[in-house]
Amino acid sequence: MQPILTINLTTGEIGQFSVPVEWVHDFLGGASLAARLLYDQLTPSLVPLSPGAPLLFLCGPLTGTAGPAVGRFVVCARSPATGLWGESHCGGFWGPELRLAGFDGIWITGRAAQPVYLWIQDGRAELRGADHLWGMDPYLTQRAIKMELDQNTLRVASIGIAGESLIPFSLILCDHGRVAGRTGMGAVMGSKNLKAVAVKGNEKIPLPAEYLPLRSEANRLLRGDSMTHVFHDLGTAGAAEYFDFLNEMPKRYFQHGYSTEDLKISGAHVAETILA
Repeated sequence: MQPILTINLTTGEIGQFSVPVEWVHDFLGGASLAARLLYDQLTPSLVPLSPGAPLLFLCGPLTGTAGPAVGRFVVCARSPATGLWGESHCGGFWGPELRLAGFDGIWITGRAAQPVYLWIQDGRAELRGADHLWGMDPYLTQRAIKMELDQNTLRVASIGIAGESLIPFSLILCDHGRVAGRTGMGAVMGSKNLKAVAVKGNEKIPLPAEYLPLRSEANRLLRGDSMTHVFHDLGTAGAAEYFDFLNEMPKRYFQHGYSTEDLKISGAHVAETILA
């Protein structure tokens, strides 16, 4: 496993943490490993938006390896929305780019005195001022950072005004609308005066030789699977009618499990009426 980048925003100290081999074996990666890493810090008295509250971005062992569903990463912390464990998963290109930059995660503590963003490239990291970015939405933030660093192919995970304002259900956005949208991780990021994390990598992701033929086989099987085509054409909403049939549609916040009206949010209906 590659190291985890550690950032103390209060002091500006940047370091690295090597995950114990036995933890990698027992927890693999993603949210399960994140829970183990943060276990000792998430005490009952910890305030979610306090400087001492940790924020952890973490990839899985297959993130960025060109296999099926390997574009994902997770953001974990104590949730400001519930006060409980918070985790939010996100797809797109940011997670793979972080691994290509030489890190499997970013462990953030403290609070910067002024707005900052984190710039990571090929094993190096630096904090840069973000006063000029504060108040921008995430799309404008991405464009501004790319222009500032003269790196059009870098990837940016950013908060918007909701995260800056510590709205407890605010999100983190990257790419063209990929979001870590659950449990208020944007507010945790905003509480640390951290506007964005920009990453660019040109390294190779370490892979065992046994993985390559398994990856090829899995990709080949999925290309011929009917559900692959359904989700490609209709998205996650392609399953809406099926869940409605099972009485598992979360209508009115799960007050009801099915719809008594025409299901106008199904993937099929969206594809037939408004998909461009």
